[in-house]
Amino acid sequence: MEYPKAWLKPLSKGEAIAATLRLDILSGDLEPQVITENQIATQFRVSRSPVRDAFKILSQDRLIRLERMGAEVLPFNETHKQELTDIRLMIESFAFTKVIQRNDLSKIIQKMYQSLEMMRVSVQFNDEERFTVEDLNFHELMVEACDHQYLMHLWQQMKPMMLCLIYISMHKRMQSNPQDFERILKNHKQFVEAIEAKDRLQMYDAFKANFTDINNNIGAFWAK
Repeated sequence: MEYPKAWLKPLSKGEAIAATLRLDILSGDLEPQVITENQIATQFRVSRSPVRDAFKILSQDRLIRLERMGAEVLPFNETHKQELTDIRLMIESFAFTKVIQRNDLSKIIQKMYQSLEMMRVSVQFNDEERFTVEDLNFHELMVEACDHQYLMHLWQQMKPMMLCLIYISMHKRMQSNPQDFERILKNHKQFVEAIEAKDRLQMYDAFKANFTDINNNIGAFWAK
């Protein structure tokens, strides 16, 4: 898979290299192996300095282990994917309890519906890149509305990984099962309706509909 060029534009050289390698690792295009600074610098036609920056970023993502003059690419399997989703579920479960207490809840709901409509338009134009951005933005609206700086910091740390995983998933769906997007859009609508109704049981059902296919332990984070 190729990392979308539009997503690279606002990034520094080191961040852009990290973003490209991150997608390669998460998609399985870059398998566990030892990579060197010289090798990656040659691949991206840069000096070793931005490569070192990229390696530091990927090390923080737990995708590589730093070694002298290089790094070992670590495996990323279904267990690691579920662990990442575990943290996301904890964040979004907590976010729901905070969002429904907001006095300006109607404005947040309106923004989520607008994001949902942008997702729908992206499907119509087979735009998996835009869909991915809008999907993540949809969920981020709820997290931002918590007005919780440490929670948002954690979300931002996870965001590059989540962006890649969503993009990989949506790319596969767009290529092999575009009809499934109707289900995905319906599931996201459940999120907004649950927030609008301030209904915990509806939100639990929305979490199940949206995350059961990638996490088999929903109940641990959202007990009825």
